[in-house]
Amino acid sequence: MGCTQSSNKYTEDGDLPLPPPRPPRKLKRDLVKREDQFKAIDEYALKTPRSAELSVTALSAHLVNGAKSDLERIRAFYRWITHNIRYDTRSDFHDRNIDTSGAAVLRMRSTVCIGYANLFAELCRECKIPVKIVSGYSKSFNYDPERVFTTRETPEHAWNAVYIHGNWQFVECTWGAGSIDERGAFIKNFSDFHFLTKPSHFIVTHFPYMDNDMSKSQPWQLLPNPLSLETFSKRLKGFSQMYVWNLKPISHPDGVVTFSRKLDLTIQYPSSYFFVVARLSKKFSTRNFDQYVLVENLSGNKIRIRVTPSEKGTYTLKLFGRTDPAIEELTALTNYVLKCEEVDSEVFAFPSHQGPFGSYHDYTEAGFHSSAGKKAFLQSKSGKVDFSIKTTKIVDAVAKLEHATKNLNLSDNYTLLEREKGQLHLKAKFPSKGYYKLSVFTKNENAETFSPRIAYLVFCGEDYPKSDHAPVILLFFF
Repeated sequence: MGCTQSSNKYTEDGDLPLPPPRPPRKLKRDLVKREDQFKAIDEYALKTPRSAELSVTALSAHLVNGAKSDLERIRAFYRWITHNIRYDTRSDFHDRNIDTSGAAVLRMRSTVCIGYANLFAELCRECKIPVKIVSGYSKSFNYDPERVFTTRETPEHAWNAVYIHGNWQFVECTWGAGSIDERGAFIKNFSDFHFLTKPSHFIVTHFPYMDNDMSKSQPWQLLPNPLSLETFSKRLKGFSQMYVWNLKPISHPDGVVTFSRKLDLTIQYPSSYFFVVARLSKKFSTRNFDQYVLVENLSGNKIRIRVTPSEKGTYTLKLFGRTDPAIEELTALTNYVLKCEEVDSEVFAFPSHQGPFGSYHDYTEAGFHSSAGKKAFLQSKSGKVDFSIKTTKIVDAVAKLEHATKNLNLSDNYTLLEREKGQLHLKAKFPSKGYYKLSVFTKNENAETFSPRIAYLVFCGEDYPKSDHAPVILLFFF
C-alpha cells in the first residue's frame, strides 16, 4: 500500500514529460460509485498523528499507507490539506515574501493558493503520481461579474491537475478548504465538490493561463472545445451546489444581462422537485425590490424568473434553492447582474410569495387532482374569476385573497369557495387593479390547522366598485 506501488513513469520535474493534457474519458461519477466510498480513507487522514507531519516525505508515507489505490492516495492528500491548512487572508502576504513551498506550508499551517497547490503537488511527487500546478484567472470570493479578464493582468490563482487511471483530473485544495466571508475572514468549510471537479464546471470559475502562452494553456482546460478568455469573463458564475444539482441557465448563460422593461430567465433542473427563491436589490439603493420578481414553474422541468423593475438601473438578482421539500434551508445558487435601461410607464408589483406560484409539493396527498394548480396565472375579466379545482376526495378547504401592495379588509368578503362532487368551485372579485395572490388552504389531518396547497397569481387590469362583493363560504381568517 506504500508509494512504491504507484506508477513511477512520469513526474513533473523528472526526465520524462507529463502525459499531455486531454479531456478525461472518466469523470468523478465514473470513479466514485458510492457516497461513502472515501469514508475510511478520510477518517484515516483526519487522524494523522503529529509525528507523521514533520516533513512532506513523512506525511506522504503515512497517508498512502492507508490507501489502496492512487485515487485513495490523492484523496488522503486532499482531505488532510483541506482540514489542516488555513487560508492566509492578510493583504500583505506577497509583500512579506513568505515561503510557499510544501515544507513551509506544512510548518506554518497557513498559506495562499500557490502554497496549497505546492503541498499537494509535492505529496503526489513523493509517490510518483503525475501532477501539474496550473496557474490562471479565477472568479473568487470578491469576484465582480462586470469584470473583464485580460491577458494584461497577472494570473492570481493556482490549482492542481493530477493524473490517475489514465486521465487528468482537477483538484482545488484552496477552495476545498473553505471560503472567505464578506468581512474578508476565512471560514473553514470542507467542500467535496472541488475534488475531481468536472472540467465543464471547473472552467466556469478557473481559466488556465501560464507563461504568457494561450495556445499552451488552453489544453489545461481539459475540454474538447476550450473557451476563450472573453467567454470565460462573460459566463455566469454559479456556486458549487448549482452544479451538484445539475442546474442549467438555458436562456441566459452570461452573468451580466442588459434588458428593457421585462426580463425572463429560464433554468432547467433534472430532479422531480426544485424550489427557487429570488431576491432583487438595486445598486446604491436600500429599497427592497423583491416584489418585482416572479418565479414560475414551467413544463419540462424548467423554472422561469421574470423581472419587471419599477426603476432603471443596475440590479443584483440572487437565486436560492432546495431539492428536498423536507429541508427548509435554502442554498445559494448564483448571482446575476441585471442592467435595466428602460421601464414601463406603469409597473405592478407581484404579491409576496416564497418560490413559484402553483401547487405545493404535497397537494395531491391533501386531496387535489394532479392537474390542480398547473395553470398558476389567471387574468381576471370584469374584475372577477370563476373556476373549478379537481379533487380526489372530500377536502375541508378555505381561500384567502391578498393584493400585492394594499391591505384588504377580510370582512368585505372577496372570495367564495364551494364544495361540489369531485371538485371545489372558487369565485373571487378584485376591488382594484394590480396583482393578487389567491391561495387555497386545506385542513391538516388530525389537527385544527390549515396549510397552503395551491397559490394562484391573478392580474386585474381595472378598478371595480367596492360594493360589488361575493358572499363568502369558508373564508379563511388570520
